[in-house]
Amino acid sequence: MGSQTDKTDYMSDLNVEFTFKILLLGDGGVGKTSLVNRFIQDKFTREYIHTIGMQPSSKYLMVKNTNVCLSIFDIAGDESFKRLRELFYKGSKGALITFDLTQRSSFENVKSWYKEAKNKSKNQMFILIGNKSDLSDRVISGEEAKELAKKLKCADYIETSALTGDYVDDAFHLLGETVLNNVLA
Repeated sequence: MGSQTDKTDYMSDLNVEFTFKILLLGDGGVGKTSLVNRFIQDKFTREYIHTIGMQPSSKYLMVKNTNVCLSIFDIAGDESFKRLRELFYKGSKGALITFDLTQRSSFENVKSWYKEAKNKSKNQMFILIGNKSDLSDRVISGEEAKELAKKLKCADYIETSALTGDYVDDAFHLLGETVLNNVLA
């Protein structure tokens, strides 16, 4: 599949046909920033990086023979940033709503994240992400998460590991494809 750097360098030289603002949502500590770092730089750090407000980044992708730029807004998950984060929802086309497979509370808060984002940006596509699939002490089953994704009308549910990189690229690519299909429909 090639390295992340090779893909990014190659894509940056092409004409981008679409730029999509996407959000990474979920409670603090579920691994949103680690997912972005794995996707953008193919790196993982064990240090907890506390996002203050929002951290932007972008990556170029080829999605269904279309050059796409994902403008990623990693939104702070702490309740104290709720008012601030609502400012970043406007204009977003999609969101990865992320929870920690080892934290029941982060899973229970997915509905709140969905509702908040849906109320602030009506035409948005969602994918539910269960992160930290590499850990053995999971408390959320795949079946339970798939049921919630279906109930919320998310396009899909994917389990990822920012540590190992498992399915991280797939999650972002799937969101890019879902948003592109929605825009072209």
